[in-house]
Amino acid sequence: MVALLQSGIHNGWADMSVSEANLLTVRALKCRFDRAGIPFIRPAQSITVVDGVDLSVGCGEIVGLVGESGCGKSTLARAVMGLGSYDADTIRLAGADLAAPLDHRPRDLLRRIQYVFQDPLGALDPRRTVLYQIAEPLHIHGLASGVDAQELARKALRDVNLGSEIDGKFPHELSGGQRQRVVIARALVLEPELLICDEPVSALDVSIQAQIVNLLQDLRDVRDVGVLFISHDLGLVRHLCDRVAVMYLGRICETGPIDAVFGAPKHPYTQALIATIPPDHPRDRRPLARLDGEPPRPSDPPTGCRFHPRCPLREDTCSVDLPTLQPTGRENHLVACPVAERNVPVPC
Repeated sequence: MVALLQSGIHNGWADMSVSEANLLTVRALKCRFDRAGIPFIRPAQSITVVDGVDLSVGCGEIVGLVGESGCGKSTLARAVMGLGSYDADTIRLAGADLAAPLDHRPRDLLRRIQYVFQDPLGALDPRRTVLYQIAEPLHIHGLASGVDAQELARKALRDVNLGSEIDGKFPHELSGGQRQRVVIARALVLEPELLICDEPVSALDVSIQAQIVNLLQDLRDVRDVGVLFISHDLGLVRHLCDRVAVMYLGRICETGPIDAVFGAPKHPYTQALIATIPPDHPRDRRPLARLDGEPPRPSDPPTGCRFHPRCPLREDTCSVDLPTLQPTGRENHLVACPVAERNVPVPC
């Protein structure tokens, strides 16, 4: 089977325009959902869940995507996969256009991007054996069949540190860590260029999480696979990822290299998130960033900056002007906050 991986260079965030140096380039992505009306109770609505997001992932790079539940992280990832309803100026994978929905994309593009779901048990067929499910994508794409497909499936299992003893087992007979690695093996058997991991370790204990993290790092280092890693675990993102994008109510509010964002966060929301990371030692002290109120509803977002109703630094203009990502003065570090330069970072 011909390898699909291509070599590339890491690209920064300073230039958000389309660049062939990026493995994945997303520009001005919007995702809307139509909500049916109920007579005499509520009118029909169009809810914008993702609103004008720019994102990029380089070859051999792991980019973290973090934010509160409901901010649009998974919706963004599904749009990149071609699932759901969305609009975008650009969605490109190594120069190939991905803007079309999934059922209109060329088949050779489908195998170049794979998805690792949060719930591995729900992602696997309970009636099929492990070996069958890993070999099945090879049959679907016409890459191998019969004994050849089984051998490639066994190789994929070995790549995720699983032995042949689970070949004939069913998903319910495996542990949580084994199931997650089976899902990753099924994605890797097609030799994708981009792997989208949607909360892949949230349901696993710490020791199994470490195994999955080490596996993703090996994929980055050995296969040069690009990874979009969605997570609520900021400590894990800080350890695993090369860059991070912080998302709030459908928009990216801060992006940059891990050291820049975690070492000197500019946006008040980013500071509040980072302040929740437990310190390395109980005696370490750091100021707590307090946020008032709850996240607004996507069906009724605030005008201007989406974060201004909860922001302790808000000014009168924040409720009027919608901020865009601007350089902070540090290389490839962007923030969407007009008062960011007067903002004192939380020590991390």
